[in-house]
Amino acid sequence: MTIKSLLAASALAALMAAPALAQQGRPPQRTPEEVNAAFTKADANKDGKLDKAEYKAFLPEQFQAMIDDERLTQIVTMRDTDKDGFISKAEASAPMQRPPQ
Repeated sequence: MTIKSLLAASALAALMAAPALAQQGRPPQRTPEEVNAAFTKADANKDGKLDKAEYKAFLPEQFQAMIDDERLTQIVTMRDTDKDGFISKAEASAPMQRPPQ
Protein backbone atom coordinates (compact mmCIF):
# COMPACT_ATOMS: atom_id res chain seq x y z
CA MET A 1 0.00 0.00 0.00
CA THR A 2 1.22 3.44 -0.78
CA ILE A 3 1.33 6.27 1.73
CA LYS A 4 -1.53 7.97 -0.12
CA SER A 5 -3.66 4.86 0.21
CA LEU A 6 -2.85 4.56 3.92
CA LEU A 7 -3.72 8.20 4.53
CA ALA A 8 -6.99 7.87 2.61
CA ALA A 9 -7.92 4.70 4.52
CA SER A 10 -7.06 6.36 7.84
CA ALA A 11 -9.13 9.43 7.02
CA LEU A 12 -12.10 7.26 6.01
CA ALA A 13 -11.84 5.23 9.22
CA ALA A 14 -11.72 8.41 11.30
CA LEU A 15 -14.80 9.80 9.58
CA MET A 16 -16.70 6.58 10.13
CA ALA A 17 -15.72 6.42 13.81
CA ALA A 18 -16.49 10.08 14.61
CA PRO A 19 -20.20 9.61 15.43
CA ALA A 20 -19.44 6.73 17.80
CA LEU A 21 -16.69 8.68 19.51
CA ALA A 22 -18.96 11.71 19.88
CA GLN A 23 -21.47 9.58 21.80
CA GLN A 24 -18.94 8.45 24.41
CA GLY A 25 -19.46 10.18 27.72
CA ARG A 26 -23.12 10.89 27.07
CA PRO A 27 -25.90 8.70 28.39
CA PRO A 28 -27.78 6.86 25.70
CA GLN A 29 -31.18 8.33 24.90
CA ARG A 30 -33.97 6.33 26.54
CA THR A 31 -37.49 6.06 25.25
CA PRO A 32 -40.27 7.23 27.61
CA GLU A 33 -41.07 3.56 28.25
CA GLU A 34 -37.45 2.84 29.17
CA VAL A 35 -37.37 5.86 31.51
CA ASN A 36 -40.56 4.66 33.20
CA ALA A 37 -39.21 1.11 33.61
CA ALA A 38 -35.85 2.34 34.94
CA PHE A 39 -37.59 4.69 37.39
CA THR A 40 -39.89 1.93 38.68
CA LYS A 41 -36.95 -0.46 39.06
CA ALA A 42 -34.79 2.13 40.87
CA ASP A 43 -37.59 3.16 43.27
CA ALA A 44 -36.62 0.55 45.87
CA ASN A 45 -39.14 1.62 48.53
CA LYS A 46 -41.91 2.21 45.96
CA ASP A 47 -42.78 5.70 47.24
CA GLY A 48 -42.95 7.20 43.74
CA LYS A 49 -39.79 9.28 44.12
CA LEU A 50 -36.05 8.65 44.10
CA ASP A 51 -33.58 9.54 46.81
CA LYS A 52 -29.91 10.01 45.90
CA ALA A 53 -29.02 6.30 46.08
CA GLU A 54 -32.10 5.32 44.09
CA TYR A 55 -31.34 8.00 41.50
CA LYS A 56 -27.86 6.53 41.01
CA ALA A 57 -29.51 3.16 40.33
CA PHE A 58 -31.76 4.93 37.78
CA LEU A 59 -28.75 6.11 35.76
CA PRO A 60 -27.54 4.02 32.82
CA GLU A 61 -25.37 1.22 34.19
CA GLN A 62 -22.19 2.31 32.39
CA PHE A 63 -22.29 5.68 34.19
CA GLN A 64 -23.07 4.50 37.73
CA ALA A 65 -19.46 3.59 38.54
CA MET A 66 -18.12 6.78 36.94
CA ILE A 67 -20.11 9.21 39.13
CA ASP A 68 -18.71 9.94 42.57
CA ASP A 69 -20.85 11.11 45.50
CA GLU A 70 -20.04 14.80 44.96
CA ARG A 71 -21.05 14.72 41.29
CA LEU A 72 -24.17 12.69 42.12
CA THR A 73 -25.20 15.35 44.66
CA GLN A 74 -24.75 18.05 41.99
CA ILE A 75 -26.87 16.13 39.49
CA VAL A 76 -29.63 15.42 42.02
CA THR A 77 -29.65 19.09 43.09
CA MET A 78 -30.08 20.19 39.45
CA ARG A 79 -32.80 17.60 38.79
CA ASP A 80 -34.73 18.35 42.01
CA THR A 81 -36.57 21.38 40.65
CA ASP A 82 -39.13 21.53 43.47
CA LYS A 83 -36.33 21.25 46.08
CA ASP A 84 -38.07 18.56 48.16
CA GLY A 85 -34.92 16.43 48.34
CA PHE A 86 -36.24 13.75 45.99
CA ILE A 87 -36.50 13.18 42.25
CA SER A 88 -40.02 12.67 40.92
CA LYS A 89 -40.71 10.75 37.73
CA ALA A 90 -41.34 14.08 35.96
CA GLU A 91 -38.03 15.50 37.22
CA ALA A 92 -36.17 12.34 36.20
CA SER A 93 -37.57 12.37 32.69
CA ALA A 94 -37.25 16.13 32.06
CA PRO A 95 -34.37 17.36 29.90
CA MET A 96 -31.29 18.17 31.97
CA GLN A 97 -30.73 21.90 32.39
CA ARG A 98 -27.19 23.24 32.19
CA PRO A 99 -26.06 25.03 35.33
CA PRO A 100 -25.60 28.81 35.08
CA GLN A 101 -22.06 29.81 34.15
